[in-house]
Amino acid sequence: MLDLSQAFLDKAKLTKRKVAIGILRPIPETLDSLQRASEYADLVIVGAKVDGFENIVEPNDDEASRIIIRLLKEGKVDGIVRGQVKDSFTLDEFHRQFNKEPLPSNRKICPAVLKKGEYCFVASTSSIYHGMTIDDKKYEVDRIIKYMEEDLGVVPKIGVMSSLRTTSHVGKYKLLDDLAETNKQLAIYLRKRGYDVTEYFFEYETAVWQHSNLIIPSIGLVGNALFRALVYLGGWQTISCPYLDLGVSYEDGSRNEKDFFWHIVHCVAMVNKEKS
Repeated sequence: MLDLSQAFLDKAKLTKRKVAIGILRPIPETLDSLQRASEYADLVIVGAKVDGFENIVEPNDDEASRIIIRLLKEGKVDGIVRGQVKDSFTLDEFHRQFNKEPLPSNRKICPAVLKKGEYCFVASTSSIYHGMTIDDKKYEVDRIIKYMEEDLGVVPKIGVMSSLRTTSHVGKYKLLDDLAETNKQLAIYLRKRGYDVTEYFFEYETAVWQHSNLIIPSIGLVGNALFRALVYLGGWQTISCPYLDLGVSYEDGSRNEKDFFWHIVHCVAMVNKEKS
């Protein structure tokens, strides 16, 4: 059964690291999560003033993003958690300051690990730009499998989702037919690579109940909605959401989350893995 939280804690305990996080709305739940995470990270709070921590007070959202990236660029922190600042703007700022060519939207790989009770899985295609073509899906899933195998030490048990049931009427809506064919081809591709793959069509609940540890939504629009529904309405916890292939520990997520404990722990764990 996949439960990565203890593995993240074990790696984070090895060495305490300095981490910058964007906090603009220091509500009680957020403050509590920062306090709990301070056992594993020396936090630099950028945005609001938070007592008990190192602060860089900057109420302007965009400028807070610039400061967070600058701290990383200058080596003043070991890793960053985006927290409550903007997503695309902060990533674009990373590329500007690090003088890197921005990645196309369908090449930004950022898997989310979601946990609730006995269930824990990696979700791909949680961005609206992903999953439009079979090449997009192969590129993303191949990279996430590498992350699972090499960084998390997990053998993928994959649930491939679709837009139709096996008994659905084909030919009624071209978009649904195209998505269904793309995901069918993806399942074939992954099976040929030797992975344990089950097609669940659009029964996401069954994929979760049967303990798939990598769930691949049919398209980014659906994946993004799935992520938000679970985290904000279903009581699930995001325990990691890293941008891959940036050469740094950059933990993303969603700015409306209230609890950033696991994001910080995972950020420290990844720094410790890189520097071990």
